[in-house]
Amino acid sequence: MAPALSPLSHDDIYLLTGLAQGDAMVFRLIYQSYERKIYNIAFFYTGSEEDAEDIVQDVFTSLWLRREKIELKGSLENYITRCAKYTAFFYLKMRQKKKHATENAAIPRPLDGPEEHIRYKDMQAYLHSLLQSLSHKTREIFYLSRYNGLSYPEIANRMDISVKTVEYHVSLALRKIASGKF
Repeated sequence: MAPALSPLSHDDIYLLTGLAQGDAMVFRLIYQSYERKIYNIAFFYTGSEEDAEDIVQDVFTSLWLRREKIELKGSLENYITRCAKYTAFFYLKMRQKKKHATENAAIPRPLDGPEEHIRYKDMQAYLHSLLQSLSHKTREIFYLSRYNGLSYPEIANRMDISVKTVEYHVSLALRKIASGKF
């Protein structure tokens, strides 16, 4: 028999209600309460201060953007902890892909067969069309972040925009890619 999930605490209900209503003070309270914990989790998994800082921003950006849709089955702290871990794993996966792509960039690898070649070309075309459907600014920021490996502060400095603007555009691009909608 599975253990019953504990009901949300009064504090969590207050925080989630305020967050869903867009209360900036509640969001600031959540940020101040969990920022250090998210950073520590992210640093533990990635070993990178820069990635840990980016992960903190990604988690809170996502929390704000999804604030009206969050439905918890456990505590807010558990939810935020899981978000931090999943985001850190995503960063590690992207880091591994970049490393693998860099190592294999000079070595042309033949595809196993015509079907794989066709699937590869189709996937490339699909991803290209998804990225082309983004606004120029969003696409440029996304490329700088995910393909060139620049941190949010580096992108903000290069484009003379705020880090929050960078966070918004990367989050927008990721949501569009994840949804697969043009």
